[in-house]
Amino acid sequence: MTSKRLFLIAIILVLFSSITFSKDLWYDGNLKDLDDFTLELNIRGVEDGVWEKRVFSFIELRLLEHEIRVLKSQMPKIVMDINIVDSRVEKTSSFLVVFSLYNYSISEPMYYRSMADTIITKKLMTSKVFSNQIMGQTSSNNLYRDVEKSINKLVSIFLDQWYRDNPFKQF
Repeated sequence: MTSKRLFLIAIILVLFSSITFSKDLWYDGNLKDLDDFTLELNIRGVEDGVWEKRVFSFIELRLLEHEIRVLKSQMPKIVMDINIVDSRVEKTSSFLVVFSLYNYSISEPMYYRSMADTIITKKLMTSKVFSNQIMGQTSSNNLYRDVEKSINKLVSIFLDQWYRDNPFKQF
């Protein structure tokens, strides 16, 4: 066999094994026992306060449909980052919608040290517990509609994972 064939076979084996053994999502189980959230909306690229309030209300209502309350507490925090490049000159405009959930955490060594000393640590970190994103391109006429569709899809993915991690919340 030539070295090119061996290299190709090695790449195929690595890809196959990574697909086979990486079946779980990295955020699987992270949303367990999380009920109340703070919601932060960051929109860059468009200066439209009415649309921003509409998007905020839409996300809040989608969560309230599933009895997830949006509070003014600090953590856990849902952050929706929306980046828009609206090009009226070119045919296509671009957008990136990132849905992230942050919560406090401590490192594993600090956790074990606090368990041994029976002292609650004050060295909390902020960690990303859940994240998903959609990037797209559309025309300027359909920009808001397509961004709203992406937001709706990301909220649906979040709610689906939330119900998988909290199955008794369905009843």
